[in-house]
Amino acid sequence: MTRLHALPAHRRSVHLRLRATGAAGVVVALLVSLAACKADDGEGMTPSLAALSASAPAVSTANVPPPPAIQQISVPATGSGPATSPELAAVDAQLDTTLANASACSADSECHSVAVGGRACGGPTGYRAYSDKTVSSASVEALAQHERELAVQAVKASHQVSPCFMLADPGARCEQHKCVTGRPAAAG
Repeated sequence: MTRLHALPAHRRSVHLRLRATGAAGVVVALLVSLAACKADDGEGMTPSLAALSASAPAVSTANVPPPPAIQQISVPATGSGPATSPELAAVDAQLDTTLANASACSADSECHSVAVGGRACGGPTGYRAYSDKTVSSASVEALAQHERELAVQAVKASHQVSPCFMLADPGARCEQHKCVTGRPAAAG
């Protein structure tokens, strides 16, 4: 901002008049613009403004649809995990029992991993280890596949989202006579 007291008296008065004229010009321009906006019949418009207004496409509000309704998104009551169905809970319990009973091992070659759970975008939520000493691999795979399908259905039915990344099979090994997930240590 310019200091007015530093200017000579005659220049200060000129400066103040210019400021007042500039402010008045802005006010006049705003009033003219408002008057032009309010004029429905185009009176009071300059010829160039009238030509510009006439060339603009007409917009009708008669065919404009209303905005879409925003739907309320409900969050599952538990809030912590996927919704489970009674069938999923029963199959999950059966799989837990089967895997717990088939955990004893004496060598890495007896241990296998199986994919469990299901995410909305596909793929398992994890892997569990079991031993083929007391249970067939085919029966464990079939039970786990059924559990994964039910888990994916439950997640999709509850409209949950999940991280979409590839979860690699960690394999399984025998550790302290129990099958656990993870690759056997390399012999060195």
